[in-house]
Amino acid sequence: MSMALRPIEEEIVFLKAIKEIIDSMVNREILTVQGTDPDSDILFHSRLHQRLFNVLLVDFLSKTGNRALVGQSTYLGALQAIVANPVFSVDDSVASLRGTVMEFTGWLAQKISVDVSLPSIDKQATIRISRLTFLKMCGNISKHNILRLGHVVEELQQTLTENGVCIDMEDAMLALDDFYIRFHDDIFNYHGSTIAEYLSNIRWGIYEYLQPEYRRSLVWEAKGYPMYRYDYPDGLTNKYVQQCFASLMDEVRQEPFLRRFTVTKWLRVRY
Repeated sequence: MSMALRPIEEEIVFLKAIKEIIDSMVNREILTVQGTDPDSDILFHSRLHQRLFNVLLVDFLSKTGNRALVGQSTYLGALQAIVANPVFSVDDSVASLRGTVMEFTGWLAQKISVDVSLPSIDKQATIRISRLTFLKMCGNISKHNILRLGHVVEELQQTLTENGVCIDMEDAMLALDDFYIRFHDDIFNYHGSTIAEYLSNIRWGIYEYLQPEYRRSLVWEAKGYPMYRYDYPDGLTNKYVQQCFASLMDEVRQEPFLRRFTVTKWLRVRY
């Protein structure tokens, strides 16, 4: 697909897509927010819901398709570009979104050291790996079976080699389940609350960022149906993007359906 979009149009398409994917992850069907701030946490409803959350997170952290409507980018990368040059910010309404995006980006990039038992190949290791890398590896393992995981097996072999455990591809395949048990069942579960808080804050940040534009664009009709419409901003000529804009404005008419929450500090001290 090849379609030249203006910067304002690309921003709208990305914001709509980002909000949709976060809505599919941080909702009451997948998780429950429990406790009271500043000591809240989240509980996945089942192991299957935790696995789905990880699969969707990989999509959020991965690049869009090379034939997508917009330029190829990760969703988080698109958010970084948006907060660096926001089209709709009034009186720095983008401030909350900017802060969350920068903090989440830094958190994902941070490397952690984890002691790992790999009984399938009779090895013990201390692995130093970025959160972004292991989250994507676990999400891909959650999504695919071994016949689609060649790149993850190679990544595990490389990671172990970099940490002093030299193995061949056969052993890397054997160790894949051990890696998944440690990093998905244990560490991802530990970090689930923190990740959900970041994603929720991004959603709240989008809501706050777009409030001035919502108020500007909303036009009430004197009579007839529909009772209201939106005045498109200058430069919005693509009909699909106009539809995205109207839908996005409808979605930010009300606050996000899940309250803000602050995860307990005890879920931020390890890994």
